[in-house]
Amino acid sequence: MIWIVTGPPCSGKSTYIRSEAKRDDVIIDMDRIALAISVEDTPPFEYNEKIRRIARSGRAAMVKEAITLAQGERYSNVWIIHTDPSPDQRMAYRAANCRFMDLDPGKQVCLERLNSRPLRNQQIAKSVIDEFYAKRNK
Repeated sequence: MIWIVTGPPCSGKSTYIRSEAKRDDVIIDMDRIALAISVEDTPPFEYNEKIRRIARSGRAAMVKEAITLAQGERYSNVWIIHTDPSPDQRMAYRAANCRFMDLDPGKQVCLERLNSRPLRNQQIAKSVIDEFYAKRNK
């Protein structure tokens, strides 16, 4: 099964996957990819645009390959974290028989969780949360 886990930063996407994923499952997480190609001890969300761009490219290739390999797979899952897929991206995921887990605890909960995290620069995650809910409220 291929799961697309969506929601703003601090909505519980990684926590949900940690609670559900099994040993041989595949997890594709942009932040983990970016941190893997950054200097050790780089804080989450605090990598530069070059790292972000390379990680996005690698993530796209990983998603494509994981979907191809997971077609018809019965005994393991692919978990893809995708904060806010566009309607076209959702349609492509559906065409590949992906299932969605949309997590949305509300803006206030996300901001409270963000404030409890030891990030040096919370502004990046806060701006993504603000953008996520601004789109929802249009």
